[in-house]
Amino acid sequence: MAIISGLNTPPIRRLKRTWERVDQRSLAQFAACETAVDSSKSFARYRPPCVPLIRTSIDIQPFIQDGSPDALPGGLVNSRKHQKAAEVVNDIKRWQAQPFNLQVVPQIQNYIEEPLNRFKETKASSERFWELSLQREPREREDVKMARLLTESGFI
Repeated sequence: MAIISGLNTPPIRRLKRTWERVDQRSLAQFAACETAVDSSKSFARYRPPCVPLIRTSIDIQPFIQDGSPDALPGGLVNSRKHQKAAEVVNDIKRWQAQPFNLQVVPQIQNYIEEPLNRFKETKASSERFWELSLQREPREREDVKMARLLTESGFI
């Protein structure tokens, strides 16, 4: 998700000519990854049944609470609502009871953390990335852009 988010930031997304040079196979893989982490339906595609994603489970609770009435017509208790809420809580409790024997791999941890540590201040980093983006692909004047697009499309 972090990679998809990073590649979809404005400084990267604006690099049209760079994106055009990415081969179709890589673009297809990127699209598949975007689909996998799509946020619709409370990240339904991102929640594999074997990996506990507590955050998405917690995010479901307000939908259960706010999306269904406590009582049904006739004053009956909406037991389905309470059953669904209990299922989510039970899932979380079951995941928390499972030991996960994860081991730190220092080389991988360092590979991920070192670049992140260089960009701790968000605003400064954001501005720096925008500057780098403009250096890689300066903005085109509108007339130059139009001429390029017409040439690329075969009109000129």
